[in-house]
Amino acid sequence: MKRQASAERIGDILRGFLESKGLASKLKHLEIYSAWEEVVGSVVLPHTRVAGFAQHKLYVDVDSAAHMHELNSFYKTQILQDLRDKLPGMFIEDIIFRPAGLRRS
Repeated sequence: MKRQASAERIGDILRGFLESKGLASKLKHLEIYSAWEEVVGSVVLPHTRVAGFAQHKLYVDVDSAAHMHELNSFYKTQILQDLRDKLPGMFIEDIIFRPAGLRRS
């Protein structure tokens, strides 16, 4: 059997398909969810939930006013920088912490 000279990697084919269907940017946004888990760690994670990403802003629901104040006052700058370092291809302008009653299973 003769090998084709123009063989492509499956990752390149999949990337091209996603880009042609307009799904590449949506897939990129999904990386924020796993990056959030890694950046904030197991202490903060149970008190937060990534709610969405729009217009270069990451929206995060927080389970209490105390946690929201702590995140805004002491950790926001570092979390934002860590996310930017972890996701260099994505421009994250700000993190918006919002009060929300989180239900964990």
